[in-house]
Amino acid sequence: MTGRDQAMRLSRAEHEYEKALSTGDPGDFARALSPLRQALAVTPLEHPDGVWCRLSLATVQTVIFKTTTDLAALNEAIALLTDLTHALPRGDVARKTALVNLADALAARYGFLTEPADLMRAVDSIKEALVAQPHDAMLLSNLCTLLHDRYRHTSDPTDLDEAVDAGERAVDFAPPKARYRHAALANLGGARLSRYRIHGDLDDLDVAIALLQQAIEPLSPDMADHVAVLDKLAEAWRDRFKARGDPADLDRAIDSYRLVTRGQAANRTADSLTGLGICLSTRARSTGSAQDLDEAIATWRTAAATPGQARMRFMAAALAATTQSEHGRTAEALEDYATAVGLLPLLAWRGLDRPTREGLLQQSAGLGPEAAASAIAAGEPERAVELLEQGRSVLWGQLLDTRTDLTALREAHPDIATRLGRLAARLDKPSEDPDDRRQVADEWDGLLAHVRALEGFAHFLLPTPFAQLSQAAASGPVVIVNVSRFRCDALVVGVDGVQVIPLPALTYEDAAQRATQCLAAVERLTHDGHGAARQAIFACLEWMWEVCAGEVLDALGHTSSPSSPEGDWPRIWWSATGPLTYLPLHAAGYHDPDDDRCGDAVLDRVMSSYTPNLRALIHAMRPDPATPGAEGLLITAVPTALPYAAATSALPTAAAEADLLKTHFTGPCTTLIGAEATRSSVIRAMPTHPYIHFACHGGQDLSDPSSSALYLYDAPLRLTDLITLDLEPARLAVLLACETALGGLVLPDEAVHLGAAFHVIGYRQVVATLWSVSDRTAPVVAVSVCENPRNAAGAVHHTTRRLRDQHQDDPMAWVPYLHIGV
Repeated sequence: MTGRDQAMRLSRAEHEYEKALSTGDPGDFARALSPLRQALAVTPLEHPDGVWCRLSLATVQTVIFKTTTDLAALNEAIALLTDLTHALPRGDVARKTALVNLADALAARYGFLTEPADLMRAVDSIKEALVAQPHDAMLLSNLCTLLHDRYRHTSDPTDLDEAVDAGERAVDFAPPKARYRHAALANLGGARLSRYRIHGDLDDLDVAIALLQQAIEPLSPDMADHVAVLDKLAEAWRDRFKARGDPADLDRAIDSYRLVTRGQAANRTADSLTGLGICLSTRARSTGSAQDLDEAIATWRTAAATPGQARMRFMAAALAATTQSEHGRTAEALEDYATAVGLLPLLAWRGLDRPTREGLLQQSAGLGPEAAASAIAAGEPERAVELLEQGRSVLWGQLLDTRTDLTALREAHPDIATRLGRLAARLDKPSEDPDDRRQVADEWDGLLAHVRALEGFAHFLLPTPFAQLSQAAASGPVVIVNVSRFRCDALVVGVDGVQVIPLPALTYEDAAQRATQCLAAVERLTHDGHGAARQAIFACLEWMWEVCAGEVLDALGHTSSPSSPEGDWPRIWWSATGPLTYLPLHAAGYHDPDDDRCGDAVLDRVMSSYTPNLRALIHAMRPDPATPGAEGLLITAVPTALPYAAATSALPTAAAEADLLKTHFTGPCTTLIGAEATRSSVIRAMPTHPYIHFACHGGQDLSDPSSSALYLYDAPLRLTDLITLDLEPARLAVLLACETALGGLVLPDEAVHLGAAFHVIGYRQVVATLWSVSDRTAPVVAVSVCENPRNAAGAVHHTTRRLRDQHQDDPMAWVPYLHIGV
């Protein structure tokens, strides 16, 4: 290309870029994109205009993202700016510009995806830019915003105090007539508003309002910055109404939000619409205005349909749904619940790391059961099952997506199936690099869209319809006990449909209180054997029978014990929601002979298993491949105390337990005992042993369930290690360490525990424990399962019944053991 051609391309690019900057029209920015790309293609970095080309293209791409949410455009901008910061020397003015623009682009991506690494990089970029100019008011103002965002992620008040400090310095250093002074005032006002929310100091709130009013004063209503400040001011008015109860403040908030949301379409964000809906619903509660309530619902629905951040769209849909349910419109809320549940894959997007996805899913706690309750109220029980399947165990569902059977796709489109399989393997083993993780997730989403465009694959990996979910009941009914704030029911899933069994005596509040009391009693009983704790557990078992299990079994016709104690028993699968996930439904009933309630117990009428969701059970029902030699049992025993797990003690019986199991298992056995039982050796051995037994300690942090682990000799085998595995054949895992089937307190419906992990990675059956277990009885259960590994459910059932009869006054001797899977 000649120098003249290059100059013409650069001139055209400059003309279109300057026009876009002057008009601010999103269309002009879009039109500048192609000329800038053409100029960049012929302009290397070392050219006098090389840096300008890259900075300008990155700016255009960032603006395009902010107006269209085109994530690919923003990713390109971040890549361009990152390369510039690496290529340009420290002290270069253009490098400072690149750092500032990079921070802006990273902050925008953080706002969209909530990826913490983006926020940390943005803060570092601005701080680096400030090194050379520590009194730059504009950069200090930007730092205030980023630190404020980091506080909202970390909840660390130090970040917020640092944000306020940076904001105050920005206001101090900004000249009175500086065009960016309003931004400094607004950012400081936002930080002071957040500080009010954690300390409750009304002075912070009043100062925040004064700062925001100063910030908005010089701005004309048609300016984008005016809209942003007005939006924040509306939040502050809303907070002052909550603090002082002056209706005028709430009216001011509503009027401000109306001005924001009635502006140009580009300014109608899901955030502002959601805020307006919250204020309208608050006024409706205060005044009883049906008009305000209806407008709030309509506003939230608009917000949920507005392109933008998934978190706010989800919140809007959830607010529309739950507010209607709270006002007795449970059936009318169905479509809003469906919208919210449908947004969960975007909320907990695969490109985010697991802790971030878990944090985001906390916003959806209880939503799946509420959606199911709405569908039941509307007379659509099958849809209730579908929504519940979508709205819980979201993380396990994502893992099951990568384990889907690709046979049909491979027969029709082998190349695409191969690509999808490779991406699935990469998703199962996520990179620590967030950029790589996002790229893989983007490729996965794009390839799924391509597959769904192929003939015969329109519904590939879309939410599973009931006709397929009902396959989970092929061997017996699955009883989903749906516990919501608005109603409680048992949904009995059969191959031909759903039977709804209302549970009017069961309430969410009672279930939560009983679970708390029962777990506290278990904790006391584990440490001091207190008699009152035993009675509290038995009282909980009896309560579960009266309000739930007895009603279900009577409705299903299981009204008495089978005639043959050791023969064929009717079997059901339990799948609880909410607080009931912490309680042993399989043990519900009356177990004291003095109660004169013979047969009024689940153990005496049916054989029980559990499943975290229907898809997991269907996955476990897949054909068992005929693998030569795949009959072995892997026994892992760790009898010694472990320096890295100070809270654990030695398990001197573990080695003896391993010897005992070898004598009772009919096939070949491999033992890893003591120093042989390392994390790497166990992971290597698992794929070639369809049966596995652990005789070791386990750990479960109810506040961080993904950190749960089995304690091996050199290191813990964590739940996050397990989910990278995809095992076949895998028939039975026996996990008799403590609490291997107890999920976290924050996300009960996600079933984040070791038992579910082993089940989803391939084991068709898992024997696990809900609570702490007794050293006296755990080996008894282990041996019975070892003797009949293909019917572990029966082994657990009959053994726990015998243990109950032998230890009638000790629920810890038999209650904790349960069976998951087929």
